[in-house]
Amino acid sequence: MTSPYGPFHDNDPQRWGQPLGSPPAGPEDGPRPAPRWSAASPLHWGPAPAPQWGPASTEQSGPGQQDGEPGRRRPATGRRARLALTVGGPVLALAALVVVLGLTWPGFLNQKVFDGPALQVGVADVLRNSYQVDVTGVSCPAGQPVRAEARFPCAVLVGGEQKTVTIVVSSDDGRFEVGRPQ
Repeated sequence: MTSPYGPFHDNDPQRWGQPLGSPPAGPEDGPRPAPRWSAASPLHWGPAPAPQWGPASTEQSGPGQQDGEPGRRRPATGRRARLALTVGGPVLALAALVVVLGLTWPGFLNQKVFDGPALQVGVADVLRNSYQVDVTGVSCPAGQPVRAEARFPCAVLVGGEQKTVTIVVSSDDGRFEVGRPQ
């Protein structure tokens, strides 16, 4: 094949498939080597497929498409994931903050209460030292909150008689006042 501009790398159709620089094969040279490309596997030229963005799982086969052909992406999947992260992330962080603060900050979920035996010893000491009362036993209800201005009764045995004293919590750090036995 010739060109108006001259030969182009020995552009001879009979030499196609032969290495460059080798002499042309003639009938006397013996059998020709097989060409690199044959008519059995023709080249298919056409437009390149559209690029697919996102994970491969977004591809679907639709009507008229063959297996392996890219399908349409579902745009809602990315939006749902983004929405879930946008809403779910702060909600999860807030829930974690509530749990951490609730377990560490007294009065929230971890309510501070009086230690029963220590409270009873304290009430007996106040009655003996402040009121000069002979106290033989003190019984206070369990689980009383340590909260300023909280009030609760305790039963005391004074000289063999059962009486009641009123406990008034004066501060959030556990200080309390004991009323006179009645």
